[in-house]
Amino acid sequence: MTTANHRDPPPSLSPDDIIRLAQYHTTAPLHPFLLSPSSHETLVSHLHTLPPAAVSQYASSLLSLLSPSPSLSTLTTSLINSYITLFNSAKIPHDRHSSKTIQLFSAHLDNIPVAELQSISDSIVSGFPQINSDPDEAQLLDLLPKCLHIISNSIEIDKPRDSVNAVFDRILDWQWSGVLLVKLVSIIREFQFIDKTRVRQFVEKVFDEMHCVELQDLPSLVYQLLVLASKGFNKREVVEGIVMFFGRKMCMKKASVNIIREVEGTVLLHVNFAVKQDPSLGQEVMGLVRSDIWVIDHFSVGLLLSIARIRRCSESAMGTLKTALTTAYKDYNFSRHCKWLPDGLKKEYLQNAILSETAVLRAVNESNYGREHIVPSIVQLGFVLLESVEEMSHQELGNTGLMGSQELGIQMLKSLFEVHDMARNEIIEQCKFRILSLKPEQSSSIIRFLGNLVKNYPHPMLEYISHLKELLDYFGFMQSKVASNLINVLLPLIKFSHNLQDYIILVVRKAMFRQEDQVRLAAAGAIINLVIADKQSKQSKPSFYQESSSQASSSQVHEAPPITGSDLFKELSGLLQRCLYQQAKVKEIIYRGLLKLVLVDPLTAGAVFDFLLPHFLKFYKEDGQLGIIQCVKTDRGKICIVEPLDDLLSCISWILLLQPQTKSDVRSNSWASFGFSLTQETEQAQGTHSGESFSTAFSAIRLLGQTKDASPTGQQVERYKYSGWILSGVIKVILNTVATELEKASDDKKIEMEKEFVDLVDLYISLEKNTTNHAPSTQNDGTRKGITQSTAVDPTYKNETDNAKSNKAKAPVLATSSLYQLFQTSFELYKHDESKSKLLNFVLNAILCQIKSFADVANDDPLKGLIYGDIKVLGPPLLKLIWLLMKKDAKGKKDNGDIKGLFLLALMCLKELVIVNSYSLEEIREIEEMLSDSVREDAVDSECDHDYEVNETDNEREKILVSKFVKPLFSKLIHAKFFHEVEILCDIAKMMRSNVLGSWAIHMCKSNSIANPKIAKSIVTLALSCTQAPNDLVVAKEMATELAKTMGSTEKSEIYAIINHSTETAIATSLFQLVESVIADIDRFSMKLKTCLSGAYKDGNHNLYITLEETLYQRAEAVVELLSSFVVMNLKDSQAEHLLRLAAKFYKNLARISKFHIAPKNCKQILPSLKCQKLVEVTCKRLTAPLYTFVESMQQNRKESIPNQKESRQNEKESRQNQKESRARKGMINKIKRENRCIPDLIFQIEDYEKYLILLSKATKINLLRHAKRSTARDFRIIQPQNIPQQENGPNEEPLLDPQDNTHQEDALNEDPQNDLVQDSDDAEEDTLLSPETGSPLAAQDSEPCSEDDNIIPNSKRSRIVYDSDDEA
Repeated sequence: MTTANHRDPPPSLSPDDIIRLAQYHTTAPLHPFLLSPSSHETLVSHLHTLPPAAVSQYASSLLSLLSPSPSLSTLTTSLINSYITLFNSAKIPHDRHSSKTIQLFSAHLDNIPVAELQSISDSIVSGFPQINSDPDEAQLLDLLPKCLHIISNSIEIDKPRDSVNAVFDRILDWQWSGVLLVKLVSIIREFQFIDKTRVRQFVEKVFDEMHCVELQDLPSLVYQLLVLASKGFNKREVVEGIVMFFGRKMCMKKASVNIIREVEGTVLLHVNFAVKQDPSLGQEVMGLVRSDIWVIDHFSVGLLLSIARIRRCSESAMGTLKTALTTAYKDYNFSRHCKWLPDGLKKEYLQNAILSETAVLRAVNESNYGREHIVPSIVQLGFVLLESVEEMSHQELGNTGLMGSQELGIQMLKSLFEVHDMARNEIIEQCKFRILSLKPEQSSSIIRFLGNLVKNYPHPMLEYISHLKELLDYFGFMQSKVASNLINVLLPLIKFSHNLQDYIILVVRKAMFRQEDQVRLAAAGAIINLVIADKQSKQSKPSFYQESSSQASSSQVHEAPPITGSDLFKELSGLLQRCLYQQAKVKEIIYRGLLKLVLVDPLTAGAVFDFLLPHFLKFYKEDGQLGIIQCVKTDRGKICIVEPLDDLLSCISWILLLQPQTKSDVRSNSWASFGFSLTQETEQAQGTHSGESFSTAFSAIRLLGQTKDASPTGQQVERYKYSGWILSGVIKVILNTVATELEKASDDKKIEMEKEFVDLVDLYISLEKNTTNHAPSTQNDGTRKGITQSTAVDPTYKNETDNAKSNKAKAPVLATSSLYQLFQTSFELYKHDESKSKLLNFVLNAILCQIKSFADVANDDPLKGLIYGDIKVLGPPLLKLIWLLMKKDAKGKKDNGDIKGLFLLALMCLKELVIVNSYSLEEIREIEEMLSDSVREDAVDSECDHDYEVNETDNEREKILVSKFVKPLFSKLIHAKFFHEVEILCDIAKMMRSNVLGSWAIHMCKSNSIANPKIAKSIVTLALSCTQAPNDLVVAKEMATELAKTMGSTEKSEIYAIINHSTETAIATSLFQLVESVIADIDRFSMKLKTCLSGAYKDGNHNLYITLEETLYQRAEAVVELLSSFVVMNLKDSQAEHLLRLAAKFYKNLARISKFHIAPKNCKQILPSLKCQKLVEVTCKRLTAPLYTFVESMQQNRKESIPNQKESRQNEKESRQNQKESRARKGMINKIKRENRCIPDLIFQIEDYEKYLILLSKATKINLLRHAKRSTARDFRIIQPQNIPQQENGPNEEPLLDPQDNTHQEDALNEDPQNDLVQDSDDAEEDTLLSPETGSPLAAQDSEPCSEDDNIIPNSKRSRIVYDSDDEA
């Protein structure tokens, strides 16, 4: 301060003087000029006169000289305002000097008046538009938090909080640049006086404007946000914003893809570090993905993989990611089969699943851009997906664009193996560990992946031969299928590594000496596959059979093969010869494998003949007789087959059939075997001789059907039976050759071969009868079934005896083309001579077995093309036979029986043919086209009376199927009383999924009076399954209404003639099954509705989800209408219990839907739609009240039956008929116990549903229970059943219940919610039943709302659930 005696003004100081004074300032008193009030204007004016570069230095020097004091507040205020004006107008540079000046200003803010601080804050905010590209432009924002903090705590102005909020609102209203956004995020932590609503708005604003931030600033910005979130700054919103921005908005940045990937990788590292410091951030990320509000994207996948690297979060993060992918697959699979879901939603679910797969693959492909730390997590996820259960089969995936979980895991690991060298060793080690430790069904996908690596990356896999050898060491200890598959996938490597080939040979040699049968089977298969792989590696052309060539092509080796050597088939001849001394199953594998070898390399046919000839001659005599008895032996008192002679002959016959006409073309080099060697000339002669010997021998064997000596003549019946099985197989082998020759035979030769065909079938039938008739009575049931039914077999075995029971595991002998030819021949013979039905019977049985085994053969099996071919060619002949049988009149009993049997077999074959071709809509359309084409050619001419409704948009092909196939065939079968055949026909029609068939089935239900319950059920099921939604439930409602009229009476329905006294139970069961399936659909989509409503409450837009919601309500309303028809029926006990269980499930879903409609905290309540309100109204009116009456009726009937039980007990003492009486009493007791379980469950679910309706009504101010008759003062009473003696009741038996409706009803909304919803906790813990004084509604059992997944009611609660009684009043 100036002194009083100084009258002259103090000398003025120039800006340079002030700067020098600040540089040498000590503790001495300040210059008087600085303290004089008259100098303030001059000091401030210097800011405008100085050069721009010196302004900040001058201001900082002046502020450093002035100590913070209220007396200098005027000068400080003027300085700040002037400096801010200059700063915002860009008249001074924004550099480190300006930053230092602003920091000095901050120390003086406490002494500035609040009104001036408001002005300063407004000035700072007004400068936001000038903050564009340079971070220094935002230096003034450092003053803003302190200014606002001082204002908010001030008492000098009214409503300081409103003033601060107004400034902050202005901040939110401005358009933020990237630099401004980064600065605001860095200082927002100091805004502790801001309320939660504005903080949430700030976070939303940050992520809305985040696209303006430069790429290089994004990682630091994200780190700042994560630090804020870890401090409790809107953690969930911050995490969600980060995931949303980098997952969906990052693509808006115009930059190089590689740069964007590197930025994302840096962000992942920041998040990983933040989660290590605060694990709750990781929980927020996982909760976000679990919420299923949107489809997962590549960034969220990478984020979860990064979090999975943290030990404490590894399991939960990996489980979350797996669940998200599995849910996407399940949703699509479920939508595919849900016929009432709109097509738009089905496409959306498919698109979601595809996007999920794409996101995972993208995250894997980008793993080498600054995110190598997630590679171990990718390996873990890949194997998790490989071990998961596939939601859909490969046929169902078809052309959908989806890979499936296992294929996705394979693609992930393949990409990782290709890109990251460091991951290869871990991947191979994981494969080895999991193959050895997992169950066979789980390890199959791991082996398939290993084979994929071998096929696509053979050279990198050579580095891990040592690991593969370690895995092969366990060959003898693996399950046989696993061991075989392992060898098969490693075989492509043998052409690159002779060392691996030798090691595989060593392993299988050891395995052949093991005692376990399964190990020897796997070793035999490995030997054959090894030889085949060796042949394939030395040739580049397709196989002889695949080219359908009549000449054998010369083998060619691969381009620059790494290894060369002699023929592996010759080298392993000794080991193969040893296999011919093993059990019969090993020999079957060898014979089948040799045929595959010839298919791969036709030039080996001679060598195969040379190999088999000595062994064949052991069972073949020169006169053409087979030593079948030698194929059967007795071992430890049991008969077993030691030589599958039919398989041997099948192998030989097929090789002979595949040989070209010129035998010299198939001559191959022979080799030293069987203990002697031949010269080159002798070898060639021997190879040719072997083929000719087999051809001659097989021609002689074909005479077997014309001699009686060919049949076995064993003395023992058991031995004869086994010999008969072998001979039956031999006959099929001969028939396969006959069928092949029939196709090209001349007319004269054809007659002769037809006779041979008939003789062979006669011999086959006689053998079948003899083996069946001579089967000993001491044989067990399983063996007898193996004799008479070729399909009832066990593919596994433990000893030789089980070989006879393994017919299913044996490959079919007859080819599809042979069956087609035999069918044509037998069909023509049957047309002229009905006594030839045995031929058709034989062929149809063979076709049935052929089609059933078709799906069990791998697509890459060479024998599939040879044996099965195009299985669909059997369809038209089957239809021809059906038309023929329809034309024939079944006059006699015998003829009727033959036609019935042929009808049954033909329809069974047709059904199996449709099944194997019904995995996709395309295959179903092909079958429909085949049927319709056959119908146009062969169907009988019948008038097509369209009494049933058919839409104009229906396909013409489907109309033809109905009018000329299904309808006439159905009429014929019904007229002939072929009921089993009608069921099969309905099953075939149901697989077609045609709306026309549904219309026809509805017409049949209305016009046909059928008394057979099974037929009625089949037709009703067909009508409901083939009718499109929502008409299916409309038809079901009509049937249920008619069923209610006729239930319990002898009359039949006037509208649906199929409903009568005989069929009412079966039809009711069909309707229950429909209701159950619809409730299951509602259960699934009610959980999806939760997701939709959560998203609606989040963004306030409900229109996006209205389609799913209204479709769900429409379906639920139709279920209410259908169930309401059943509650008025007099159902049987089992049906009544089924109805109660269905109703309980339905009310559980309604309660869940009502709960989801209640808005979360801090969210605006959305009003229920009109369809939702209508559903509540219809449920209360049509179902809830009648259900109470239905339950009362059930209990009343039960009470009336109790006296009958007492009388029954008295009669028991008099008549002593203990067993019958005891069963009756036990049945009644079990019925009471079941009712005591299902009735309380139903009442609980109803009360729970109404509880949530009350809460929803209070939230929406809409009285949803205005149509309900809900009891509010429920009385309770236990009726002790005096008529049932105490000894009949177990110690834990529940007391009997006596419900009666309480007439005292009130509007539930007028009650106190605490009395209505919550029961006293002390009463809830009591073990005694409720009395009239302490009774409360059942919904009051729990004080907390039950979760949507709770489906079990505690027994302590259910034991207290009883019914109203007026008698206690």
